[in-house]
Amino acid sequence: MNENQIHERIHALFQKTYNAPIHSIQIITGAGSPRKYYRILSSLSYSVIACFGTNLEENKSFIYYSTFFLAAGLSVPKIYASEQEPWLYLLEDFGDIDVLTAKQNLSETETITLYKNIIRDLIQFQLKGAKCDFSHCFSRNAFDETAMKWDLYYFKYYYLKLSNLDFNEQKLEEDFDALIVFLKQADASYFMYRDFQARNILLKNNKLHYIDFQGGMRGPLQYDLASLLLQAKAQLSVATQKTLIDFYISEISKYITISKSQFKALYEGFAMIRIIQTLGAYGFRGIIEKKPHFISSIPHAVDNAVAQISNVSQHIHLPYLTHILHNLPKITETT
Repeated sequence: MNENQIHERIHALFQKTYNAPIHSIQIITGAGSPRKYYRILSSLSYSVIACFGTNLEENKSFIYYSTFFLAAGLSVPKIYASEQEPWLYLLEDFGDIDVLTAKQNLSETETITLYKNIIRDLIQFQLKGAKCDFSHCFSRNAFDETAMKWDLYYFKYYYLKLSNLDFNEQKLEEDFDALIVFLKQADASYFMYRDFQARNILLKNNKLHYIDFQGGMRGPLQYDLASLLLQAKAQLSVATQKTLIDFYISEISKYITISKSQFKALYEGFAMIRIIQTLGAYGFRGIIEKKPHFISSIPHAVDNAVAQISNVSQHIHLPYLTHILHNLPKITETT
């Protein structure tokens, strides 16, 4: 569908919803998703975002989760209207300032304070979201063995094979299987946001707001914390990460009983699979789709992977994956 056709549908849905004309429609530059976002300016006292998504089931998941989390008191966008079959929907505008941008002007102390507030909110998503209806998940309803393999294969096919590094698939598969067995020890009965990172957290009027939760599923606690702390461009120091992990454990312990040592050990494993999945995403979006933002994130993500394999190796033996990551090239161009 071309831009003119999308604009016509935006005008029709907006007119039906508000009975008011649109003054302008501004396209919002996206990151990795094929979804398209538009800011609508009109005679209303507030702006409205229009989202046109090419995956109908994904759109339905977003609308369901938004409604659920709003009712649970969490700061997610309100859905104002949608088409009957929601290829297009209108939602609340939280502005353009994300946490990754905001933290550039913060001291380390201020960054820690900000991330502690985010962690408090994350815990509420994880605990309250555990009561949602996971039949509304659009890809898979749980981060189980199959979903873990998808993440690991994303790395294998969209980064490792594109790097032209010779490797033994059988040995790599054995380490993948060992990592999955280790991760399956975690209690996976919570809501896993899936892409809980600073670009998906917006700041408006000094309040935190959360977007891009449509990939959520049932899963463990550790994955989302790793997503937040290990985002390549956030570049949180190791000391800051340790402080925030301890803070998370302290906060979550107000609600449930966990073993601190087991949580930390499993965290290292989920941090490893998250970094590997992210490298696959950077390969696909950067190397194949040639999006500069993702290519520029690759060097730090590879460094993260090398550091993390050392951490997780204290809990599980992954000799071949260690070898691969220590020899993994940093692809910084698409030619």
